[in-house]
Amino acid sequence: MSPEDARKMLEQHWGNFINDGDWKWMAQHGINSVRLPIGYFHFLSGADQGRFASLLKGTEFEKFVPVYQGAWQYILQGIEKARANNIGVLVDLHGAPGGQNKDGHCGLSNKKSALWTGLHSSKHQRVTIEILVDLAEALAGFDNVIGLELLNEPENNSGLESFYTKAVAAIRESSVPQARQLPIYLGDAWDTKHYAGYVGDNTTSGSPLILDHHVYRCFTAQDHNISAEQHAQNIDPNGDGHTARWLHDVSNKAHGSLIIGEWSGALNPRSFELSKIQSKLQARTLWSKAQWMAFERFTAGYYYWTLKKEGGPDPGWCLYTAMEKGSMPPSLDPLQGRRPDLQKIQGLLQQELKNSYEGHCHYWDSQVGGSKFEHWRYERGFELAAKDALQFIQSGSEIGLSHNLSLLRLAAHEKETGGSKYLWEFEHGYKAGAAAAARALYA
Repeated sequence: MSPEDARKMLEQHWGNFINDGDWKWMAQHGINSVRLPIGYFHFLSGADQGRFASLLKGTEFEKFVPVYQGAWQYILQGIEKARANNIGVLVDLHGAPGGQNKDGHCGLSNKKSALWTGLHSSKHQRVTIEILVDLAEALAGFDNVIGLELLNEPENNSGLESFYTKAVAAIRESSVPQARQLPIYLGDAWDTKHYAGYVGDNTTSGSPLILDHHVYRCFTAQDHNISAEQHAQNIDPNGDGHTARWLHDVSNKAHGSLIIGEWSGALNPRSFELSKIQSKLQARTLWSKAQWMAFERFTAGYYYWTLKKEGGPDPGWCLYTAMEKGSMPPSLDPLQGRRPDLQKIQGLLQQELKNSYEGHCHYWDSQVGGSKFEHWRYERGFELAAKDALQFIQSGSEIGLSHNLSLLRLAAHEKETGGSKYLWEFEHGYKAGAAAAARALYA
């Protein structure tokens, strides 16, 4: 196939596979953000009239610039269409120079992960960081771009943490203010607890970090020998399954800054054969909905892989089919279309504030006799969190990254009221208010 024919084929796909009807459908079915995977070559080949094409020099895709030179415009069109439907976009660098893993989905089939190993690994890492800074700056003007994921499913190489630290620092030193503030998402490299600690320890009010973990139970021999209902029990947030406990612990370690960047309803055929549920659809439904409920409870967001796929109906890997068949609920909105009663929520929050404030004052006053606390900071934090939560609710969503938002509000509160050793009271109040709002929403 000639480069021109390849370009035409790809542009036909980019321009038509996801259309206006898909964006409207997503908005109508409780989807408020999407994860958009791209390769570095999609960005560099055509962004800003080819201004970044020099970064392709010496990479595997240098000779394919004519094929991908139109890709960036389709990406921008997608972001604009998402914005028109009140949908956020998480842009994910799915393929980096040299390859961040040995899998074909990084854009290469040589199984080398040369971002980390080989003669050119240092150069690949340096160029990748340059690309990430340029990409952050190119995305900074879109108010519906909710973040940039530095690498998808990177190999757990000894140099990964250092790479993350350098890349985050480079983006935070950008000359573009919106780029400096862009939330940065980090793939966990299947070392989730370690990177949950990294995210928890390195997030600041000016540098929000979020951890991305992927959940699949269909690829390993161990998972093949577990029935569908046992998989569901393991992750059911209302039970005591080890996966649910693990998600709870990891989320706490990351201060709630955890998303599930990929998951699906797929299982190996063996898991269905071992199931005591005769209906394959019922078994898949049990598994899919248990995941959905766990991610609602323990994470700040989740992204089903995929919205739709080529070929026949597939409830394991296609959200359209999963909803049509019933293995997923008809909407990802946990309220399932029920309009929140704002007056009722406000009343519940006022009562929660009274009880929470009294409890806070009583506890700390009894712990440290004679100390002059500043309990008014707790009250102000609670009230601001309630106000923020109501704004989210009115727009059809909830606060996801409450820890990150609390740090931003705390920094503004300190600037407004001055420093104090009791600033922690504001932060405690804010987190209590955010939690109270979440309870009130589902009361």
